[in-house]
Amino acid sequence: MEKAEETIIETPMPSRPSAPPPEETRILGMELTLRKLALAALTMLGVGYVMVNAPVMILLGYFWSTIPISSQANIAAISGRILFIMASAISTALGVVFVLGGVKFYEGNSVKGTAFFGVLLASFYLLCLGTGSVLLLHGEKPSAFLLLVGPILSMISAAVYMVPRRRFQLVGAVLGIIGGGMLAYALFDVRVFELVFNWGIPMTGPFMSLLVVESVVIVLGPVAALAHSILGVHVEERPLKHFFILLLALVYGVGVFIGSLVLSMSLWDLIWKSPWIVPFNGLPGWVMNTMAFWSASLFLFNIGGIILIIASCLGFAHVARESSQFGQNNALANPAL
Repeated sequence: MEKAEETIIETPMPSRPSAPPPEETRILGMELTLRKLALAALTMLGVGYVMVNAPVMILLGYFWSTIPISSQANIAAISGRILFIMASAISTALGVVFVLGGVKFYEGNSVKGTAFFGVLLASFYLLCLGTGSVLLLHGEKPSAFLLLVGPILSMISAAVYMVPRRRFQLVGAVLGIIGGGMLAYALFDVRVFELVFNWGIPMTGPFMSLLVVESVVIVLGPVAALAHSILGVHVEERPLKHFFILLLALVYGVGVFIGSLVLSMSLWDLIWKSPWIVPFNGLPGWVMNTMAFWSASLFLFNIGGIILIIASCLGFAHVARESSQFGQNNALANPAL
């Protein structure tokens, strides 16, 4: 018998996944770098809020304890300082939210809920500062009352913005811009920390930044939310929706770096001159040590501000590259255009 012919069936080898284009690889690498920088910046800022507010609360408590309950004015001064201590405790919690938000952003999770909670905490923080400022000023400055209206309007705008409908997001962003404008004017006019630390040095704003820059940031935040809700609808404009967020980060980074550096150096100058100037020459040694710790903790904001500036500049380059690639892909898909 003849041998049956053997049939050999060739099985195709599994094809290797094609490597992504070099341009796409560069974009993915840039995104990972930005996530790492954002995590580092938010972690430094969050830890800075915790470390800075601890000595602030101690100093506020000490100066509050030295005020006698002998008149209505002194009672208002004590009540105002208690509200400032409450505000510092809320600011400490805000620092923890910064760190959690940075971790979520690095892991690629949604940070919308964390940002909403952060806005509520920041608004409540400003509300406590505003109420304390009204008590300390005895209602003499009308602009201090805007520190009561502005935070409430910001809370309402954040709640409206969270509704998953575009018109609600637009209304929430517009309300946020109005509330931010009120807060910006009030903070620049009242200068809340100088009410409790009247030491003749340039104090920062409530968010450890230069007052002028901080006023711009408070308005720019809801403007970024408005741009995000408008530009996010159109596919071709999605790379541009990050522009205002990056601008917000850049402006705040510059402000927090300069403001915290100036305050830190000013505090060191006061500590150096404390044996010869009033009221520091009669203070206990542990109070001056607490001021030294406050000054040293501000360097965390210097580092966080520098990282935020670097991340923002790289983010602008990433947005420009992403927009360019989107334009090229659109031109290839529609050669007639």
